[in-house]
Amino acid sequence: MPGDRPKLRLGTYMCPSHPVELYELFMKYLEEELPCEATLVYESRGGGPLPDRVDPFTADTLDIAFVTPTAYVKMQDSKNPHVELLPVAAVFKHPRNLDQQPGYFSDIIIHVDYQKHVKQLLDLRGCIWAYSSEHSLSGSAVVLKTLKEQGENASFFGNMIKSGSHLKSVQMVLSKQAEAAAIDANTLSYNKKYLQDGGKDIIVLESIGPLPPYPIVVNSRLSNSLKEKITQAFLKMHSCRLWGERLNTFGILKMVSNSEDAYMKERELRNSIKNTSLGVAYY
Repeated sequence: MPGDRPKLRLGTYMCPSHPVELYELFMKYLEEELPCEATLVYESRGGGPLPDRVDPFTADTLDIAFVTPTAYVKMQDSKNPHVELLPVAAVFKHPRNLDQQPGYFSDIIIHVDYQKHVKQLLDLRGCIWAYSSEHSLSGSAVVLKTLKEQGENASFFGNMIKSGSHLKSVQMVLSKQAEAAAIDANTLSYNKKYLQDGGKDIIVLESIGPLPPYPIVVNSRLSNSLKEKITQAFLKMHSCRLWGERLNTFGILKMVSNSEDAYMKERELRNSIKNTSLGVAYY
């Protein structure tokens, strides 16, 4: 009976950089596979629960959330007993992901008109640089780490513009409001078809990574059997031809196991750039 099905409350903090349709796909899949009745909420103002709002896991208003690696590390640090990592993550297509591991890359992009003079990141000294947020792992932190390893810092860029999202950073480079940016590679890959002329004027200068996988977190109040069913459902999603083809339209090859160990890299990266930022200080 429909009334006997479990009800799952999903939330994504990954939009608009990621298409909301991906998370709708996950919702529809879980509804069919478990089966269950699911809802999805969309929060675009942060990569995880907002600091000035009641935490949805504490308040028991969410069962599953899709968050950024940085947001997950903050959730770990909060020691919220109602937050657990669901041990599964997506493997995305990328030219550098030859061994098909979970995680993602930061693509350094420029306009095609600059490619004669710009061959690597260090050729961008003094440029107008767009970044999505000072807290973004792929748009800010990993760039600072890379510059630091070359003996540089944020003053390397001539002018820095906070765009507000990876998509806006892409548009700024495309329209030459900015000369370069670092963006989530999966944002560029999925959205190229929607850009003017298929994004042919955007060049990927280099890719940095891999960065930790996008985490899926789950409410610890869910029964162990339900959490296991959700995990197993995700792990086999790509093996069903219909669902696998739908995943592929979002650049996802498969879903594989994930663990908390994957996020040590995020902590190490943040620690390596303490007191350095493209915008305001890291906390």
